[in-house]
Amino acid sequence: MTIVPIEKKIDLENWPRRSQYNLFKDFSSPHVSITARVDVTGIMRAKQNQAIAPFNAMLFCIMSAINAVPELRTRFRNLKNGEQGVIEHSLVHPSVTVPIEDDRFAFCEITYDPSWTEFNQNCEEAIAAGKAQVKLTENTVDTDHWVFMSCLPWLDFTELKHPLKGPEDCVPRLAWGKFTPSLNGEATEGNGHDNTWPDRTWKTPVNLTAHHALVDGLHIAQFFKKLEQATQEFTK
Repeated sequence: MTIVPIEKKIDLENWPRRSQYNLFKDFSSPHVSITARVDVTGIMRAKQNQAIAPFNAMLFCIMSAINAVPELRTRFRNLKNGEQGVIEHSLVHPSVTVPIEDDRFAFCEITYDPSWTEFNQNCEEAIAAGKAQVKLTENTVDTDHWVFMSCLPWLDFTELKHPLKGPEDCVPRLAWGKFTPSLNGEATEGNGHDNTWPDRTWKTPVNLTAHHALVDGLHIAQFFKKLEQATQEFTK
């Protein structure tokens, strides 16, 4: 499916965060990165009750939360007079990594849809096509209506640093890790307990990295709040 981005130009003269933009846009290291643990119990219950794919469900919740925070949809834009401006996309979409042969990975672009049924279908089709690739190619060179994402299902990490092209790279990066079960706040993986118990809770680390000229810690905190709401309400 071809995505036709819809964007609007931000009036920098009257933009409330103009001072933050002016301060951070020329920093040599302007990116802010925060990692937090997110409760994904709702997704795991949906997996048990409805046989959904946790990857697709987590991706849906992440994109719902990102699109709910306008600052995470803003991007730099080079203007005709050579100056730099800022635009806001009406909707952004996930570009994710998928495994291919020989323990390598490739990129896969998925169209976000606020309907879980539609988005899940988009995921299934795009991921199947993505896994058929034989090498890593960059498919988003001329577009920025994306959030670049990775999933590390083998690792319950506490911090993560993404590769960035340079100080003007304004496309947010996000990664999430292993879903880890606990009971009464105590990790239970590997201790012989049944991890499908109904009173089990599950959490995963999530890292979000964004350009500080466009996004503040407040906006990242808003994202995490909306993400937890989305994961908790997923089964509803």
